Amino acid sequence: MHKIKTIEKSIISGLVLSLISCISFAQSSGNDAKDLASKLTNPVSDLISVPFQYNYDANIGIDKKGTSNSLIVQPVAPVKLNNDWNYILRPVIPFQALSGVDGFSGTGVGSVVVETFFSPRAASEYIWGVGPVVSTPSLSGKNFGTAQTGVGVSAVGLAMKAPWTIGLLTYNTWSTGGDASYGTANNLYYQPFISYVTQNAWTYSLNTQSTFNWDTRRAENPMNFTVSKLVKFGETPVSLSVGARYYLSSVPGGPSGWGGRASITFIIPE
Repeated sequence: MHKIKTIEKSIISGLVLSLISCISFAQSSGNDAKDLASKLTNPVSDLISVPFQYNYDANIGIDKKGTSNSLIVQPVAPVKLNNDWNYILRPVIPFQALSGVDGFSGTGVGSVVVETFFSPRAASEYIWGVGPVVSTPSLSGKNFGTAQTGVGVSAVGLAMKAPWTIGLLTYNTWSTGGDASYGTANNLYYQPFISYVTQNAWTYSLNTQSTFNWDTRRAENPMNFTVSKLVKFGETPVSLSVGARYYLSSVPGGPSGWGGRASITFIIPE
């Protein structure tokens, strides 16, 4: 009995210490937390990070009765080329569970997009990057996206003047072949974004993640508002985020109305 009580005390002590660690990181190390939170608003920062983003969308399908639950994994890996340049790799991997979308329910992986940017290392309020981008065919068939491969150019530009970050990330892909029956890879993606970071590492963000297809001449425009907080689990800084999204416009059969978003981003020390 004494052993069990000792174990229980150890577990409780461990949980209390973890909580104290999170609080102390947010309070006594406020500047470090704010700096990290600010860097996370920069798509081409020199941070190694692994975000896991959950999205809920509704009103999908011709009959508008379907729903989608997706998990987007988007690791960011900066590579130092020399003293002047970084090369940023940003693969976007979408795992999706569809329910009741025109009679289909199932899980799969959509098109993987690999964004890359050559970006100057010099410190500046104005940051930019440009590089090639490639999008794969849907890895799980027609219900999860196009069967075409796309290649193109990605670019990002932003201004960071504390506490604000304002910018635009965009890319255009052109189809290199494949069945066009389920959509084409001739797409323009554009993501204007704005973020505000407080002294205690809260981040308020607004963006759209829009896609315009050159063949159908239609655009899907979800607007996202999120609130994030940087904390620390052990020695690992983590950003926790929750928010809502609303579709300003959509393609036929695409989601519409309100949705939800939550994410957790792990920051990996160099």
